[in-house]
Amino acid sequence: MKPNRQQILLALLAIIAVVQVGDWVLNTMIQGPLQLRQARTEQLQADIKKREASLAETRNAAKQIDGWMKQSLPSDPEVTRSVYRSWLLSLIRTTKLRNATVDSGSPSARKAKDNKVLFRSMPFSVRCRGSLAEFNTFLFQFSNAGHLHQISSMTLNPIGATGLFDISLGIETLLLAGRKGDALNAVPSELLASRDFSHYQAIVKDNIFGIGIDNTDPMQHTIISAITFSNGAPLVWITEQLSSRTIQVGVGNDFDTVALSGRVIEVHDQDVIIETSGERKTFPIGKPFSQAVPYVGKL
Repeated sequence: MKPNRQQILLALLAIIAVVQVGDWVLNTMIQGPLQLRQARTEQLQADIKKREASLAETRNAAKQIDGWMKQSLPSDPEVTRSVYRSWLLSLIRTTKLRNATVDSGSPSARKAKDNKVLFRSMPFSVRCRGSLAEFNTFLFQFSNAGHLHQISSMTLNPIGATGLFDISLGIETLLLAGRKGDALNAVPSELLASRDFSHYQAIVKDNIFGIGIDNTDPMQHTIISAITFSNGAPLVWITEQLSSRTIQVGVGNDFDTVALSGRVIEVHDQDVIIETSGERKTFPIGKPFSQAVPYVGKL
């Protein structure tokens, strides 16, 4: 029996309905949950990446804090006042700067909301004298030291055409709470662009002050020219040969020359003991200051 037109239309409608229902079932019952699961999976993966990045930042921060803790000066301000001052004076002597004085100020504290001290800062001031080459060496070694410190101010005043400068520095140091031990960190810093000092010697060659410099070392032309007595007390005669200037200094008194500033401590037959930059040295009579040697007291 041949199907009529109405039967054919009903069959087509049935097929379309089945396709529509199948498409609805496919989208709603199968693809929908799969897409939702995929979206949740992608969101979880994004969350995992964020958490991993956060953990990496936390680990890096912990490492950085650990590094800062090692570089911190001792948390006790009085310990820092003593050991850091000694370190600065030692650095000044090593780099052959002279006439040094090192002072420290009062520490200031940064506290958390619970009033717990997080860290302290302590200022130091340095005054000394030396050539640009000597100061350049000082700056290199200062920057290479693994301490939480920085130079906050700097003044260099040329002393005529002697090639020497009066140098004034302001230094800020950090003392982290919880830092253990009284010794300074001995591990070098990683802040310098180069560990090779020769890369920084161009600073000296450039003559950044643009002055005519006489490179004659005043230390080689300053001598103890004589010892005289006044009322039984010795007077030390110090002569600056470059300027023909002579001064007289008694025991316990301070003096200031282009080459050196200090205090006369003792007077002997062949030499004089002078304290300069916190160190005592023996100066032979009639010899240049450059031939002075560290004082060794009698046992």
